[in-house]
Amino acid sequence: EVMTNMHGFLAVVTNHAGDDMYRFSQSCRPFSGSFYLRQVIASVDFAMGTNVVDFMHGWLNYQIEHHLWPNLSMLSYQKSAPMVREICNKHGIPYIKENVFIRLKKTVDIMVGLSSMRQFPAVYERKFLELDAQGKPLKAQAVGKH
Repeated sequence: EVMTNMHGFLAVVTNHAGDDMYRFSQSCRPFSGSFYLRQVIASVDFAMGTNVVDFMHGWLNYQIEHHLWPNLSMLSYQKSAPMVREICNKHGIPYIKENVFIRLKKTVDIMVGLSSMRQFPAVYERKFLELDAQGKPLKAQAVGKH
């Protein structure tokens, strides 16, 4: 049971925490532009791409894709990751993929107070939520610069 809990912590918590991840002050409408942006900039992927690596991670290494489409199959996450990364690059949105042990260090740093997660800039958060309410697309190029 201890090993299961340790694996669960390592596989899930560490790809949701780090000084390169954003946190938000307000909630957003599900499946809106803000929702999808948040899934990418508040999650991290681990090493991926081969069935062996993915199996060793329990297929939990595709957190960004899982947050975007929680009902897809594991193989669909593997196929969609390069496309998601390409779309993020095109629009200047940070897509973070790092080693699980680097993520563990970043998580521990937050837990012991050596660093903290980034606060998403309030001016962008308000603007994006207003655009969501109007049904307009987000212009997220500025996200990667903060």
